[in-house]
Amino acid sequence: EFRFQFARDREPGEANSDDPEALIATGAGNLSIGRNNFSPRETTIKRAQFVDNVSYVTGRQNIKFGVDLNFDRIFNFFPGLFSGSYTFSPIDTNGDGIVENGYQAFEQRVPTAFTQNFPGANTNGATTSPDSTEYAFYLQDDLRITPQLTLNLGLRYDYQDLAEPRVRNPDPALLAAGFDTSRRPRDHNNFAPRFGLSYAFSERTVVRGGYGVFFGRTPAIMLGTAHNQNGISITGVNLNAAQIRSSGLIYPNIFTSVPTGVAPVRPNLFLFTDGYEQPVVQQARFGVEHEVLKNLSVSATYLLYRGTNLSRTRDVNLAPAVNVAAFDAGGAAFTVPRFTQPRPLAAYNRISLFESTARSLYNGLAIQATRRFSRGLQFIASYTLSKAEDDKPDQTAVVVAADDSKIVQNQLDTFSEYGISDLDVRHRFVFSPVYDTGQFTRTENRVLRALLSDYVFSGIVQLQSGFAYSASAGNDLNNDGNRSNDRAPNTVRNGFRTPSTYQFDARITRIIRFSESSRLSLILEGFNIFNRPNVAGTNNGFFSGNSFTTTGTGAATVVRFTTLSPTFGTARTFLTERQLQLAVKFDF
Repeated sequence: EFRFQFARDREPGEANSDDPEALIATGAGNLSIGRNNFSPRETTIKRAQFVDNVSYVTGRQNIKFGVDLNFDRIFNFFPGLFSGSYTFSPIDTNGDGIVENGYQAFEQRVPTAFTQNFPGANTNGATTSPDSTEYAFYLQDDLRITPQLTLNLGLRYDYQDLAEPRVRNPDPALLAAGFDTSRRPRDHNNFAPRFGLSYAFSERTVVRGGYGVFFGRTPAIMLGTAHNQNGISITGVNLNAAQIRSSGLIYPNIFTSVPTGVAPVRPNLFLFTDGYEQPVVQQARFGVEHEVLKNLSVSATYLLYRGTNLSRTRDVNLAPAVNVAAFDAGGAAFTVPRFTQPRPLAAYNRISLFESTARSLYNGLAIQATRRFSRGLQFIASYTLSKAEDDKPDQTAVVVAADDSKIVQNQLDTFSEYGISDLDVRHRFVFSPVYDTGQFTRTENRVLRALLSDYVFSGIVQLQSGFAYSASAGNDLNNDGNRSNDRAPNTVRNGFRTPSTYQFDARITRIIRFSESSRLSLILEGFNIFNRPNVAGTNNGFFSGNSFTTTGTGAATVVRFTTLSPTFGTARTFLTERQLQLAVKFDF
């Protein structure tokens, strides 16, 4: 069997305005107008795939081997902040001592800050080519040992060849510290064995089990970021209100080139760490299925997923934290860790490494009852008890500020982050019945028979535990430059949960038959029929107001927290409210 495909995926992102982004401080957040700060952008992927399988069947054995090759050629243009971004906050716009609000500052065209990026000299700037070539070779042997026992044996090899970043930052301080912006991952030892078995104790009872190793991929978004966030390809400026006035810049204008007399911002670097490896997940399961009645079976399955070498982004341009004095609103004393020393490489802001140091563990027990279609009724009922733990892996933390919440709290101590996963759902129950009335035969009246025949009733009942979340400190408590990932002192990651969710969805279908091959279906569907307010997100700010204040500097810093927030843990967002929809379907 041979397959080939060629695909082209072009994703342009047009700007919705000619004006640059403007952020207006409203007192309840920022109002954003104008274009977003990375448009117009484009990502175009051209893929060629070759798949070739060979199967050999003999006696009790079915052997299959083959190759799967993927060639991705990618054009990526992402001009982040190339069109500039203005900020309008409360400011004395005309020097009369009266502070106008953000709306008034915008009306009078008096910004408080402006930032803009530019392509570096003799570089590709915002254009990258994070090309990828994937090679996969596999062998599988399905072996029937006895009529009751079947074994499945397999081995797969994966290798992803990633394009090398074109620019190497020549800064001797970077190279001396082991930071090479032209480094690309090369992980060659990705052999993945798989094993499965099925044993039938009787016609009504079967045992199934399996174990396998599965390698993941490094996404193009990580590779593309490493290609141009090197401190050379892109440079930028940040101007305060006084600098904006002296430069003569007036909203909505932007600079056409790097302005003179303004120091460039300290760049943020993104690069792969030495020894980066592809993520790997080990999967295992063991279960028993038994037919308790005709057309009704029950099963119980244990599930294990263990992730290692999972990807994460980590800022390593930090000196070790020290414990500083802290006081709660009642005056009780304790300490909190805080990064008080300057960054070791002072010429740079963050130096974010793409690492393969994260890990995860999932244990679950799934119990399911299945009724095959009989006498118009079928259903599946399942209950899962599970626990998911990890130390916050992520493959998409590639933009400073925008992706900060995806990063661990203490970036020099990732092991302390291990705990309940963001994806943990401890209990989940799903019941999905379908009842088909078929032809109504209890009357001779043809009109009644036509009206009461061919209804299909179906539904889904979902009950599950709430989502885990952390108590937020509300600001950059540990002073690492990240304001979105700090937890309240003496709380653990994901130590709180939203309320449990309950939802019932239903469908009624009326089938009108015209012939054996044509029919009309009238459908009424409802989602969250009982309109239960299922909480999706809560107010996770642990403290009131600005959360805390600091006095002193360095190791002598003192942190004083405000009172606890009365809204902590209250509902902020909800899942889908009740919705009804009508549909008509004609089959012919």
